[in-house]
Amino acid sequence: MSIIKSWWLKLRTKKRLGMVILLIILWAAGTGLWIKKNGSEKSAEIQYEQAKVRRGDIIVGFESDGNIAFSKVNLRFGVKGTISEILVNEGSKVKKGDIIAKLDSQDYQDQYQLALAKLTDAQEQKITNLLDDELKIKNAEIELQKLKDTYREMEALPDAYSPNELKMKKMELENKEIEYKNMLRKFELQQNKELNQEELAVKMAKENLEDTILYSPVSGTILTLSNKVGESISDEKDFAVIHENDAIKAITKVIEYDVGQIKVGQKVYVTVEALPDQKFVGEVCKVNSLPLADSTGLVNYSVEIDIKDPGPELKDGMSCTVSFVVKEVKDCLIVPYKAVKIINQKQFVTVIDEDGQTTEREIKTGFTDGNSVEVLEGLKVNETVVF
Repeated sequence: MSIIKSWWLKLRTKKRLGMVILLIILWAAGTGLWIKKNGSEKSAEIQYEQAKVRRGDIIVGFESDGNIAFSKVNLRFGVKGTISEILVNEGSKVKKGDIIAKLDSQDYQDQYQLALAKLTDAQEQKITNLLDDELKIKNAEIELQKLKDTYREMEALPDAYSPNELKMKKMELENKEIEYKNMLRKFELQQNKELNQEELAVKMAKENLEDTILYSPVSGTILTLSNKVGESISDEKDFAVIHENDAIKAITKVIEYDVGQIKVGQKVYVTVEALPDQKFVGEVCKVNSLPLADSTGLVNYSVEIDIKDPGPELKDGMSCTVSFVVKEVKDCLIVPYKAVKIINQKQFVTVIDEDGQTTEREIKTGFTDGNSVEVLEGLKVNETVVF
């Protein structure tokens, strides 16, 4: 009896073990089928991509990082003094020749008047000296004429005068003639003599007086004013900064391998990090010939771009990306480059309709940048291609 019971227990244990093993096999098989099914579904999902035919621009070029730069003019007074009047504010629009500010000019006015007075005195003194010299010349002329008459009389009566007396009188006459000629030369020099020192003093005083008024040398917008009315300022400190003609540039560095593709007048697109939704059109205005070497040993060249219609949102120093346009096709039909197939030397795309039906359609393409391709014939906007 005990033997039968033992055999029966072993048999039940084996049956349970077999069922466990069977369940494990069934679970593994089911899991495998599930993985295979889901893998097949995923494979089916990624078998193709879809893209709408759209209108857009295709651009071929290259990019470099840069910064927005205002064309700035720094203004300072030509003399030191106290600010008496400011005729503009920060943000004011000014034209070339407009007055920006004034200094208290009383001291410089006094210096100018003093210089003028000294010049007038010098001019009057010159006239007085010339009149005195004219009188001396007239008297010398009379004396010379008397000597000439006396000498002629002595020559006419040789027996009345010894040879020595005639000789001495002749020498006296010759000396008087030399003296007279010298007086004439000095008078002429005095007439033509300019009052350089006094005139220079007047000129400098006048310039200093004029420098108490600060004019705008260009048209533009006032960016900053450094002082207020009543404050002192030196002639070595900038008082105002003007944004010249409101012109805005983008300045970038281009490596030597790309700079050969850039020329003055070339079209450029500029995007600013602070304004990601806006794209500004520019034009290359300068390519510097001197290189800029950096710590890596790469050679770069500074390139300046004039931005057209920049708008007030652009600020000096903003970081930007400069896209140099080598070739561009605007407002064309576009599909992905990889959607186009070549069959028997003809170009085709697979078009899918609203019902999910696909057809092969022959097209004609144009320009491409390697990612997108221009469609010249065969497709319409908003049709869908699969690839």
